[in-house]
Amino acid sequence: MINTRLCRRSLAAFATLFAFTLSAEAEPLRLQAATIAPPDNIWSKVGDRYAQAVKERTNGQVVIDMSYSGALGSAAETIEALQFGTTNIVIQEVGHLDSYDALAGLGSYPYLIRDYDHFKVVMQKGGVGQAFHDEIEKRAGFKLVGAGFRGAREMATRRPIEKPEDLAGLKLRVPNQQIFRATWETLGASPTPMPSLEVYSALQQGIIDAAENPLEAHLRSKYYEAVPYVIMTGHVNAYYTFIFDADFFNKLPEETQAVLIEEGEKAMAWGSEEMQKLLATYEGELEKHGVKIVRPDVAAFREKLVPLKDKYPADFQEWIVRFQQAGQS
Repeated sequence: MINTRLCRRSLAAFATLFAFTLSAEAEPLRLQAATIAPPDNIWSKVGDRYAQAVKERTNGQVVIDMSYSGALGSAAETIEALQFGTTNIVIQEVGHLDSYDALAGLGSYPYLIRDYDHFKVVMQKGGVGQAFHDEIEKRAGFKLVGAGFRGAREMATRRPIEKPEDLAGLKLRVPNQQIFRATWETLGASPTPMPSLEVYSALQQGIIDAAENPLEAHLRSKYYEAVPYVIMTGHVNAYYTFIFDADFFNKLPEETQAVLIEEGEKAMAWGSEEMQKLLATYEGELEKHGVKIVRPDVAAFREKLVPLKDKYPADFQEWIVRFQQAGQS
């Protein structure tokens, strides 16, 4: 099973690289990028900036074709497609790679990254974030380029939540990641894995009682039309990255790799700064749509999650400590 998967990935990488080598002067290397975000979303714009910068830096010899709104599939489907070369770049959170290696779930560990300032320290050149990305490449076979701060994940709910005890019996949509299931089980909710593109209808139909996502996703997906509350738990400070198949990426010419890394980091850094401006407006936008903002006892949520770390192996726990201590003297 593993050998077959590796073989397919290697063949896809070789086929694309061979085509680029033969036609460098005539035909550009075309890379298919995918996001579940719509074209006007900030992270789609990050992809657009990336595509434009790479095209300019390579004199049109590397072209990134963007696909939006989940047109090529869900996050999981497009990541799987990286193995076969039907997509080459996915704009998504690193936690979605946890089915390939459990350590990737660290990107979604609760209260790991404190705020934007801490995020910048974690992700600075030579920092623990880069070491984490390198480890994911080694373990899971994915190249991660850049890091774009999405802001805190918050809850959209049918009823107000002020403390962990209020979560009892709450059917909460979570991404299909082990770390999210473990987090919300520890807090006392009933986590229900579901693709992001299905959440709105599930809320409307009462299949689930709540969902959690960064506020930009609450607004983009119009959760407020289905449920009236947003609970400011801030349980994960999430970030996006450009995800490549590592075998494919590492077989590209070195100069192409350098451009993809440099421009990817710049595009994600731009997205982080733009998101900081937008985050200041999101609560007001939600309130205009009739949303009731609830500020729960976050300290109680943190305390309830303390035992979660003990469910993970020693190396995972070491990474938690490295992230949490980043920037401390």
